[in-house]
Amino acid sequence: MNMPTHIVAVGGIVKNEEGQVLLVRTQHGGWVFPGGQVENGENLMVALSREIKEESGIDIEVLSGLFRFLWGYSLYGVSYKA
Repeated sequence: MNMPTHIVAVGGIVKNEEGQVLLVRTQHGGWVFPGGQVENGENLMVALSREIKEESGIDIEVLSGLFRFLWGYSLYGVSYKA
């Protein structure tokens, strides 16, 4: 099996009418914004909606644009470029 050369992932900030923000609990007991990996050939907006539904059971409507972050790993830690 070939390992992927890169992974595309999505994440979202979900707020309700009262301004409450949705966080999901990680397997290690932390809290994060919902999201996950984009499946091969999947649209980013569809992937975001699917991941949030899978993690929270909530159907969402994407209201605003996408932001792109490129994460790279090095011997010295994590770097990013926005």
